[in-house]
Amino acid sequence: MRPSIAQLEAFYWVARLGSIKQAAQHLNMAQPTISLRISDFEEQLGYPVFEREHRKLTLTRQGERLLPRVTSIINELSGLRQFAINADDVAGLVRVGLTEAFAQTCLATCIKRLGRLFPEVQLDTTIGISTELEENVVNRQLDLAFTINPRGHPGLSMTQLGVQEAIWAASPVLGLPPIVGPSNLAATTIVTSPSPSPMYQLIIDWFREGGLEPSNLCRCTSVVLATQLVRDGVGAGLLPLKLVENDLKSGRLIQLRPRRPVGAARLYCIFRSADQNRSAEAVRTIFDEVIADLHFLRVRNRTPPQIRRAATSKQV
Repeated sequence: MRPSIAQLEAFYWVARLGSIKQAAQHLNMAQPTISLRISDFEEQLGYPVFEREHRKLTLTRQGERLLPRVTSIINELSGLRQFAINADDVAGLVRVGLTEAFAQTCLATCIKRLGRLFPEVQLDTTIGISTELEENVVNRQLDLAFTINPRGHPGLSMTQLGVQEAIWAASPVLGLPPIVGPSNLAATTIVTSPSPSPMYQLIIDWFREGGLEPSNLCRCTSVVLATQLVRDGVGAGLLPLKLVENDLKSGRLIQLRPRRPVGAARLYCIFRSADQNRSAEAVRTIFDEVIADLHFLRVRNRTPPQIRRAATSKQV
């Protein structure tokens, strides 16, 4: 058995992108060509590497075991031109998932810096709630994601970056006391993202630790819109501090000091352990640097390995 490089490449990109159509688009080839290479690959192996359900492809157990080895081969092939990791061999598509608060605060700076240091990297961003982003990484719809309090999965690597500070906030028109416990907010509308998001869970845990349940939840999938609802006096919310700093300074919102502390919103970078490549590593490094530069996190936990860059590169 001697699979060709073309077959290995087809398997790798179908596994990573989740469909023959997307792999064909990425490789600039016709879909039948990719399908034929996968069929020939499976014939040589003697077992299927994908399960086909309708139009969706998922890796078989043998395919899951095979992918790390094929990934290492593809990475070696892409690095044959140079032995050092530098801007010249960091290229290609990287799909990144971000929470809305992170995207609002950091994404523009990340894109600018990535464009200067690694211009051959194509960034495809998805904005969503942490639980959905984590599932997308597990299902290979994303290469990596920055999420709050991920649940964890056997196939994921999770690197804790630090604590994203969240505060109770409300409009002054509600007349809430400056120091609050669950009893002070139990009858107030609470603006939150839907279950099972980290924001929702932190709120419910805070109330239950005080022996209460919030009586009226206003669920909103957008943190930015939830912030606007709190700003407009709809209710109180547990919001990322970075999103409301200007509102606190202007007096449009007031910070409510909790008698009982709220659980920590820990930001993680998550990715599939077997799927990493140099381009994804470069993106992780740039994003982590921007997090530090913009002081997005109250407590920092780590600094990732630095990618060597071209001597003429300049940071934004």
